[in-house]
Amino acid sequence: MPSSTSWGLLLLAGLCCLVPSLLAEDAQETDTSKHNQELPDGHKIAPNLANFALSLYRELAHESNTTNIFFSPVSISTAFAMLSLGTKGSTQTQILKGLEFNITEIKEAEIHDSFQHLLQSLNRPDNKLQLTTGNGLFIQNGLKLVEKFLEEVKNHYHSEAISVNFVDSEEAKKVINSYVEKGTQGKIVDLVKDLDKDTVFALVNYIFFK
Repeated sequence: MPSSTSWGLLLLAGLCCLVPSLLAEDAQETDTSKHNQELPDGHKIAPNLANFALSLYRELAHESNTTNIFFSPVSISTAFAMLSLGTKGSTQTQILKGLEFNITEIKEAEIHDSFQHLLQSLNRPDNKLQLTTGNGLFIQNGLKLVEKFLEEVKNHYHSEAISVNFVDSEEAKKVINSYVEKGTQGKIVDLVKDLDKDTVFALVNYIFFK
């Protein structure tokens, strides 16, 4: 049986190939729709995601001693784009730059609107394809996140904030692993095996693909 890590890698791998076709299908439906409602265009960030994928692949290939490399650039970029919502100044600029975004060419709001549209496309029910993505924000008990940040990550990235006691690392691991296991319908279990008791914040992104 594949390990939980293998399942995770295999589940993440397919997303790279799926994104272009899903976006194309969604664009076609939008063009032929008789409704006047306009949705954010996920195509706006497609070139950035492609550049990010290639940049990250080069880094991983340089560090890897294995033959095959499986990863989901969409999953990784989504997590960091969501994180950028809670940052300002140089930190925010560096995160977006690392994701191959230039805010002089595309507005920050357009980036998040495009990710929202992309996630809606990916999570759309389909009889032939089952694909679910999700993000979880785990924060130390007693700490509060800015309400605007919580609203934006919920609206744009379908995420939620969950309070945990990181001082009790075993209990914190149980909460996080249970969240991921439920989101992936039991395919990824015991994702987090080591957790520092000094942790105060953890960002988790998962993908279930069938």
